[in-house]
Amino acid sequence: MEMKRIKILSLLFVTALLVQNVDAALTYLPYSSHYQGTSYFNYSSGISGRIEFAVYDTDGPYGNEWSDSTGFEVPGDGQYIYAYQIFNDAGSIPIERFTMWANDYHEMTVDGMGQQDPQEADGLFGLDFVEPTDCGLNNTGNQAWWEFEGGLLIAGEDSWFLIFSSSNNWTAGSYNMEPVNDVFPVHNPEPCTLVLLGLGSTMLFAKRKK
Repeated sequence: MEMKRIKILSLLFVTALLVQNVDAALTYLPYSSHYQGTSYFNYSSGISGRIEFAVYDTDGPYGNEWSDSTGFEVPGDGQYIYAYQIFNDAGSIPIERFTMWANDYHEMTVDGMGQQDPQEADGLFGLDFVEPTDCGLNNTGNQAWWEFEGGLLIAGEDSWFLIFSSSNNWTAGSYNMEPVNDVFPVHNPEPCTLVLLGLGSTMLFAKRKK
């Protein structure tokens, strides 16, 4: 009986791990024949997660890969759509701002940018995603940013599609995540705090022993 119970618990444990791995691999960005990938991040501030990204050619051999796959309009007049989706890890802290910039040229030549709800794309109805409160370019025009003001993108949540159109074909880029200003990672207790906790535990143990 005990062996049977152990087998059942082991099976449940393995199933839970498989479900967790499947969940971790979920991506909602439509397939791109042009360029697509994943980037993982883990900051000392306590932010961790991943970004799914893709570049779509709106005038390529397969037609408009962005609009044909999602039904969304292209923001601006650029031929290429750069799309990102942020997945904030469970146990992570809220993300307030996502910034990205291209490495290979100074100007990003952004023709239009915004955000679009994946829930409105084919096959994704009923799922919940986090909408940015604002987006824009910096003063020099070489950095695009999206803001989740007020800690909207909390642990375990996924963002809308964050997009911009450009006349430039895909190129390598860099990005940065910023935590909510009033959220900080939990630090280990200081030595004095540890001593006080130890004294309290000792006194409680001695009292119980008496």
